[in-house]
Formats: sequence, C-alpha cells, structure tokens
Amino acid sequence: MFFCVDIGNTNTVVGITDHGKITARWRVETDRHATFDDLTAKFHPLLTLAGIPREKVEKVIVSSVVPAWDHSWERFSREYLSREALFVDAATRTGITVAVDSPQEVGADRIVNAAAAIARHPGGALVVDSGTAITIDAVSPDHRYLGGAIMPGMLVSIEALAARTAKLPRVHLDRPERAVGRSTAGGIQSGVYYGFAGMVDRVIEEMAAELDFTPRVIATGGLAGGLAAVSRRIEEYDRDLTLYGLDLIASMN
Repeated sequence: MFFCVDIGNTNTVVGITDHGKITARWRVETDRHATFDDLTAKFHPLLTLAGIPREKVEKVIVSSVVPAWDHSWERFSREYLSREALFVDAATRTGITVAVDSPQEVGADRIVNAAAAIARHPGGALVVDSGTAITIDAVSPDHRYLGGAIMPGMLVSIEALAARTAKLPRVHLDRPERAVGRSTAGGIQSGVYYGFAGMVDRVIEEMAAELDFTPRVIATGGLAGGLAAVSRRIEEYDRDLTLYGLDLIASMN
C-alpha cells in the first residue's frame, strides 16, 4: 500500500492506494502550523477506522506546494509510518520530462497531474486543476510537460471581491440557477461560475492552437466539478487524478 499526500494551499488530500486502486481517501484543511503530533492525532484514528495497519504502508509519497508544512510530514512519515517520504519535484523519476525554462519552479502537483494524464491519455492532454489557483498544463504524446497557465481561483476571487468592496457580500460558491442573477448573491455566483468557465475555455483554446496534437482536456481539483459542468471545453472530470499520479510515481521509485 502507498500513502499518497497532495498538499495544496487550502486543502490536503490523503489517499491510500493498493495496486493502483484508491482504498481510502481523506480531505483535511492545510494547516501550516500543524506539528508531527497533530498529524498523528488526526491520521491514527482515520487509519484505524479504515482498517489499515500502518505496517502495511510500503511507501509514502508527497506532492507539496506548501514548503512550511513539509517538515511535519517528513517526521510523520519517518516516526509514525517508519518510511522516508518521497517529495516529488522536477528531478523525481515521473515518466515525463519537464521541458520548461526553469523546471525547479514547476509545482509538484502540476508535474504529478501531467504524469497521470499522459499515462491515461497517451495522445496528449491539457489538465485543468481548479483549487486556490487554477492551472492549465500541457503534456505531449512524447511525455513532455510543456508548461501552462496560472490564474486566480474562484474562491480567491470571491474573497477578494468581498474584501475590496463596501457592499458586496461573501457568498457560497454554488452553481446559479440562472445566468441573469436576481439578487446580489446570484449575480456574483453567475459572474464567477460562467466568468471563470469562459476564461478557462479561452485559455484552453489558445493553448490548443499552439500544440501539434489534439489534447484530451481533463479537470481535477476541489472546485473542478462545478467548473467542468459549465465549461464548453473540458471533456472529463477526474477527482482523483493527482492521487493516481502519486501512486504511479511511487511505483517508479
């Protein structure tokens, strides 16, 4: 069994994989101040309830975009799971080449998503990852990560709108019933949902025009389900793409 950790800026997803299948999955808040003891107190009961003995964990692999939390996870892996954690970066064996100007700048999650996408779609792919930020990344049929685009996430935009205006409220990110909002909250929801879908679709179109292959467009991430539902360019929603990629990379190392 592999213990796979995807540390994002807002949430962290942990999955237990067994021969490529996800047998347990948890989403917790990313807490940069959480210690080794905090992680043990959280995951010991979760593993126990799932019936997973920690002795069964063969490897621990981590994709992190929050360096301040890495040390706690290193200790948790070493002292609780008795394994040295593999932290993915551009130098890790992943099955793809990071073919950009500064490979060390590419987020681990983007590398993992690209590795997973090309394994599932050998003809090439664009991966839309919607979380705190929205990233769109291209991976070619010859297993090269080509780069991509980065934009603010939907929740970040809603929070900024509420913080920087006098009368606009912070609203729940629900799909609106109609595009013509009949209330302030409805108007914000319409603008964010359809606005971001339009923005993502336009970036996909521009990126696809520069590629010499026809990519499969896949969405993943905590907020990708709603975005995929209204996008005209996203072809597939895969909630667990990153965990699948972590499992795949763990098997290579």
